[in-house]
Amino acid sequence: MPGREGMPAPRSPGGEVATAGCRGDPVIRSHGVAGPYVAIPINAQFLAHPATGSGQYLAHLVAGAEGLDDPYVPVPVADRSFAPGGGAWPFRTVPAVARGAAPGLPPTLQKIAWEQFGFPAFARDVRAPVMHVPYFAPPVVSQGVPVVVTIHDLIPLIVPAYAPNPLVRLYNRLVASGARRAALVLADSEASRRDVIRILGIPASRVRTVYLGVDPHLGAPVPEAARASVRQRYGLPDRYLLYLGGFDARKNVTGLIDAVADLDPAIGWNLVVAGRLPGATRSVDLFPDVRARAAARGVTDRIHFPGFIAEADKPALFQMADTFVFPSTYEGFGLDPLEALQAGTPVVCADRTSLPELMGEAAILVDPNAPGALTGAIDRVWRDADLRADLAARGPGQAARFRWEDCARGTVAAWHDAATGRGAGSE
Repeated sequence: MPGREGMPAPRSPGGEVATAGCRGDPVIRSHGVAGPYVAIPINAQFLAHPATGSGQYLAHLVAGAEGLDDPYVPVPVADRSFAPGGGAWPFRTVPAVARGAAPGLPPTLQKIAWEQFGFPAFARDVRAPVMHVPYFAPPVVSQGVPVVVTIHDLIPLIVPAYAPNPLVRLYNRLVASGARRAALVLADSEASRRDVIRILGIPASRVRTVYLGVDPHLGAPVPEAARASVRQRYGLPDRYLLYLGGFDARKNVTGLIDAVADLDPAIGWNLVVAGRLPGATRSVDLFPDVRARAAARGVTDRIHFPGFIAEADKPALFQMADTFVFPSTYEGFGLDPLEALQAGTPVVCADRTSLPELMGEAAILVDPNAPGALTGAIDRVWRDADLRADLAARGPGQAARFRWEDCARGTVAAWHDAATGRGAGSE
């Protein structure tokens, strides 16, 4: 049991430590590091959504922090038990489960009750020195435990379409109020940090940039047999431009379709638009119908929609592409084009928000709203093999600047500073 100082009893690798629970006596199991440690609860609701950016961030952060030689170790905590994908967690710690704050409510209200009451109560009950909320949902009342919150972006506060009704706007006001009370806010990029300071009015001294990372395995050469298997599985053409990502309005996929539709058909272009398409019930204002746009522009025979791409197939998908095109108008951290750089794929990218600081000199940056700019950049890269080779050579070096280990170190340092009050003063 943890003492009043927040230190659980020492144990050997493979052991378990039972903690004083939040009305559920959850069990925090060994992460494989012997000796005393301090459990840092992390809100792990996105274990239910491992394919999302927030889900990937949670998994990589926990795994990276577990690998550090530091007494502060992460403990994912949720109000339900999530079955691990692939038969194993992507980290060693078994997530703790705390009973939800209001199990009889509808799911949306249960989520809010967990974020605002259940998770802070768990952190209080285990006498944690600090708790971490890894997405934009910090509690307004932290029950005496300092909060570190990661804000990936402020899209719901910047783009009106992402706050379509009064309840969403009320929720945004709630979590914004919680962020203003947090000990420290972590932003994915300098662009996001500036937004947090400007829009939420949080003093700059309490907002830190902690970049995310990119998986180096994406750059490992994929054997030809494996490439052929992926090509056949997804029906990929011999040469193709690639988009991989979401389909909400800011991603500007309709703008990409318009740009390629203006290309000269004689150059033989094909575009692969990968990712799970939104359902028919989604708002067309927030999720434009990209298939309908392709049909309206008369290019359905040149645009391929292979659907969801398995993680194991992404290296081949990237490495076989002639060019990765990413016309997004807002990114807190542009992981998809950064993965393309790691894979050695030439990148044409929008020059907005965080993307220039991530891409550096390794990509062609264009104004996605300038008439003809995206079409011209794509045409140039498609035709010029030397340019593609130059961009491909630059990509991995730029991507190597962003490592999950560095993300974990910066985050654990923030935990220590928030727990002791360092770096949490006003300007």
